[in-house]
Amino acid sequence: MADDNLEILMNARAALARKRLSLAATIASDESIPDAAIKGLIELQQAVEVIDLAIEELEDAELQEELEDGDE
Repeated sequence: MADDNLEILMNARAALARKRLSLAATIASDESIPDAAIKGLIELQQAVEVIDLAIEELEDAELQEELEDGDE
C-alpha cells in the first residue's frame, strides 16, 4: 500500500513539474509577463514542496516501520 501511495505522490509531483515548466516557458517567452503566470508558478512551486514533504514523511514512516520490524 505504501508503494502505491509513493507512486501516486511521485506521479502528482511529475505532473506539477511539467505544468511548472510550461508556466516558466510562458514567462520566459513573453515580453510582458502575465501576472497570472507568475502567481501560478509560485503556487505550483508551493504544491511541489508540499508533495516533496509528503514523500519524505512517507519514506520516513516506511523506514521507521522497517526498523521496528527488525527489532522484533
